[in-house]
Amino acid sequence: MEFYKNKKKSAQLIIICLGIFISLVVVFLYCIGLFTGDISTKLAGISAVLALILIIVIVRMLLSLNQSAPLLTLSKEGITSAVTAVSKAAGLIYWQDIQDITITKSGWDTLILLHVGRATYYMPIIEKKLSAMAITGIQDSTDTLQIFLTASELDMDAKELLRIIQDYRNKHV
Repeated sequence: MEFYKNKKKSAQLIIICLGIFISLVVVFLYCIGLFTGDISTKLAGISAVLALILIIVIVRMLLSLNQSAPLLTLSKEGITSAVTAVSKAAGLIYWQDIQDITITKSGWDTLILLHVGRATYYMPIIEKKLSAMAITGIQDSTDTLQIFLTASELDMDAKELLRIIQDYRNKHV
């Protein structure tokens, strides 16, 4: 079972990011004195850096908009996901290693949390692909990995995705 990117949601997100980018450019132009003649170097620097970061994000989003590969795949072996950096780095997460699947709220997003055993198997794979800062805190004291999945780019909400994952796991494992 494969789940693909919802292009409508992605396009809306790109439009929102473009609006923020334009706002940052206006702030930058104001800070360099284009409108008033007064210069504010600190705010100009901050707005320029944020605008550069945002334009990189927008370009990456535009490049991935026509991606034809599934973001989430449920197979008889396990879950392969590219919806978060850690889940993408982990590769195939075997059903027998998933101890529990829960739902949690993080900021404005509702996430699916996979409690994955065999951290000694998955951590070297993840560490090869991600920086130490990106994987800080994914392993708890019981040697269980906490890998998050998001449905924000898919055609469904997190509760529906959780139900589908649990149903698929119960039928095929």
